[in-house]
Amino acid sequence: MKGSANALRACKVTPCYFWGIWQWSQNKPAAKDLLTFLSQRDIVTKLSVPAAGYDIPPFLSMADLPVWAEMEPPKGTVYNYPLRPHHDAEYYIVGSSAPPDVGVQIWTQSMIPGMVARMVTGQTAKQVIDWAKGELEGIRR
Repeated sequence: MKGSANALRACKVTPCYFWGIWQWSQNKPAAKDLLTFLSQRDIVTKLSVPAAGYDIPPFLSMADLPVWAEMEPPKGTVYNYPLRPHHDAEYYIVGSSAPPDVGVQIWTQSMIPGMVARMVTGQTAKQVIDWAKGELEGIRR
């Protein structure tokens, strides 16, 4: 179990949801322009304050926004919410290494939390991997 805890500590699983444009949208150029505007650092900085620092795009370039040091009470409460160098970790968007259709299902079916739950309730790593393998095979059918 100790190895598993170290593996969990080594990466911060980041939600993969963010804005998108529907395939059938009537004005895709305007929608893309809006998303480009809303994703600019100065705009994200402004929007991060009412969101209390949460729901920020999972980009390393956003990890040093002022909101992390200024949010209170007490001041600096959410400073360690984004990854910091002393965390000795890296961002990982759940399912991002899988094909998109599979990655979406990994996220929506909460497979990673399910694997962690199985580990902490006493299943062996092999049992957990076998369970996840079966889930992935079900997705691919």
